[in-house]
Amino acid sequence: MKNGSRKKTNGASHSPQPADSRREVEKRAYELWQADGCRDGNDLNHWLQAERELAVVRSGQRGNPTTEITL
Repeated sequence: MKNGSRKKTNGASHSPQPADSRREVEKRAYELWQADGCRDGNDLNHWLQAERELAVVRSGQRGNPTTEITL
């Protein structure tokens, strides 16, 4: 590839979530990590759980959004 022929992209512009929504997920995932004892290795589970919880809140559904799915 020629030098400079790559298109520069901003990762945030390709995110499927608006910036405010992403910040909410980040905040909730961090809270989940803290509640889990700040242990390494569960970042994806915390992130996905945070997304599920916030999706339930936004949709107004009832139920238990904290049910963890083990991969």
